[in-house]
Amino acid sequence: MKKGFTLVEMLVVIGIIIVLIGGSITGFSKMAKSAERARAQELVKNVETALTVLFQREGNWPQKLLNKSGQQLDEDTAIVLAKKGLFSLTTTGSGSELKLAGQDRFGIVTPWATTVIKRSAKGASAESMKVGSATVRDHTLYFAIDKNGDGEIDQGEGLSIPGVEFVRATAAVWSIGKTGGDKGKPWEYSQGRRRDDVYSFTYGQTKK
Repeated sequence: MKKGFTLVEMLVVIGIIIVLIGGSITGFSKMAKSAERARAQELVKNVETALTVLFQREGNWPQKLLNKSGQQLDEDTAIVLAKKGLFSLTTTGSGSELKLAGQDRFGIVTPWATTVIKRSAKGASAESMKVGSATVRDHTLYFAIDKNGDGEIDQGEGLSIPGVEFVRATAAVWSIGKTGGDKGKPWEYSQGRRRDDVYSFTYGQTKK
């Protein structure tokens, strides 16, 4: 006589399977978040390198970067790096008519914003697409540069990071995190920064 599974045994097996699936989903979610943040950190660091190389090559800062209001690497300022061949961006036209296109049309944005842009309509604006509690426009990378050549970037040169007086660098780049800069959450007072943000510089380069 063949013995089949009892109801209790089946329920135990199903329970074990559910627990294993739940653990796998949680682990995958953590890995995905970690990968996104790693991509953001790499992007921010690469942009900082591109800006530093630009200054070393030119011997000065292009006027577009000096005059930029809001200190964002949007479609106006990102095109400077594209024209110099220092950053790979999708463009149309050439020379003075060179413009950003495709997913890069808003400038250099975070991985979280890139995902939203891919899912949105082609005609959607940077202000209409939501990324967490912010918009794609907010998720354009921020930058500040050493305009006076003293080896430091201070708040008068566009370093708008609470709690940080200056950064020892030629260029500083940062972005808000997936949640929009951890809005509504406590500050990391010891660092003067928000937990979810990504920076191109280390704590040793800063003064509070």
